[in-house]
Amino acid sequence: MQNNPNALAVFQPLEEWSDPGFEDCFLVTCAKTYGLVIKNSTYIFNYGAGLYSFFNNYDGGCIVTANCQQYMVNIEASEAIYLFALNTVAAQTMVKVDGVSLVPAGANVNTFCHTLALFEYS
Repeated sequence: MQNNPNALAVFQPLEEWSDPGFEDCFLVTCAKTYGLVIKNSTYIFNYGAGLYSFFNNYDGGCIVTANCQQYMVNIEASEAIYLFALNTVAAQTMVKVDGVSLVPAGANVNTFCHTLALFEYS
């Protein structure tokens, strides 16, 4: 998803659809679609997700610095979440839970992508 226009430019978030509001954004690359959103859920198992962000305004230069997107996975008001073999590209934070960045991509470098063998949130 491109960030020009950003996710809030055309349509305002609707609470009844559980749209993200991007209130905690501080980078221009934040108000983009998430790769995965888990909200008000229990016992979610995800195996081998590949969530990639390659462009900002049709420019792929952000891959070099791994900052095409601020957040990739957003988990809210949920429990018993298990993400096995989560792979992301060019997102600064791999997993955010209830507004807190828990998994920075820079700590999980694995060749081309950033990889977590297991993320468990209970």
